[in-house]
Amino acid sequence: MKTRILIIFNAILLFSCNKAINNPIQHFEKSPKQRLTHSRMIDLEEFDILKPAHVFRMDDSYMVWDNNNEKMFSLVNFDSKKVIKGIRRGNGPGEIISTISLQVKDGRFLIYDADRRKISRINISSDTTLILKEVEEIGFDKRLFIINYQGSHMIATGLFEDAWLATLKGNGEIISKVDFPSFEETDNTPKMELSMLYLSTHTANKPDNKKVVAATQDLGVISFFNYIDGSILEEYKQLKYYGPDFSLLERGGIAWSKDGLIGFCGLDCDDEYVYALYSGRTFNEHGMLSHHCENLLVYDWDGNPVKHYILDIPMYSMKYDKKNNSIYGIGYHPEGVFVEYQLDNLNSSDNKM
Repeated sequence: MKTRILIIFNAILLFSCNKAINNPIQHFEKSPKQRLTHSRMIDLEEFDILKPAHVFRMDDSYMVWDNNNEKMFSLVNFDSKKVIKGIRRGNGPGEIISTISLQVKDGRFLIYDADRRKISRINISSDTTLILKEVEEIGFDKRLFIINYQGSHMIATGLFEDAWLATLKGNGEIISKVDFPSFEETDNTPKMELSMLYLSTHTANKPDNKKVVAATQDLGVISFFNYIDGSILEEYKQLKYYGPDFSLLERGGIAWSKDGLIGFCGLDCDDEYVYALYSGRTFNEHGMLSHHCENLLVYDWDGNPVKHYILDIPMYSMKYDKKNNSIYGIGYHPEGVFVEYQLDNLNSSDNKM
């Protein structure tokens, strides 16, 4: 009798362990899978773009953020070959000290300078020059990191100490906060270091602005929120795949493990789906290519897996193009390239690898 009970207990334990989902790829095991060949690739060195990080489309042109050029931004029309460049890194007027966030909002390119705590618009001053025009100075007493600017307020990560994400006004007034995901690895982590673990979190707004999705870059979490009155985040689904792999430094701060899995490096959405660019690589195995992702994971807004695309050229960053039903972004092949992938109809049943 005891032996039978023990067998049943072990079977229950084994079943419970098998049901645990420890990474996004495992979560998508039963979902349709498809290998994608890029539909377009453009060598960015042709436009004197040396180390591209992000790219955003507006109409027929693309704004490319270059991390290794005297002029950091290039507005490029790939068809006409027209390029407009501008904006230097520095402490002077019209320059940037530290660019963290670039986004398109209401037909404008906006950037956030974390050191100056300013949001500025990229303007075209002539046919050949881009300049900065300040939009808003942020009156928050702690450093913000990644900002999703909404106009009257923003969704941000930062050294909040008591929150993972917050919505706040430009004058520093906090509207709402989201608690940190709970992991055993972080149970005894000081609040400042806990904030550091979650700084690299991407967010995207559903087009109707009623929902928001957030995904972490340095660990495996993706969360879905109701966006109440366009200002308050209310989490309704959280997928915790794995926690951070790190150690605390004696004098404060954190050190990331080179064996820790990189998480989500890009995030975007439309009315029906969330598109998440996932790495799953480690620095020990892939070095500087650990943030280059070959996995595009598609969720619905309930957090259910829909489809797993495997990209032939891994992407460093990604945006979704609703008009063309494609994703585009930056890859390295081996130098920096603009790369685009045409997606299929996700409602189709013919989605096999």
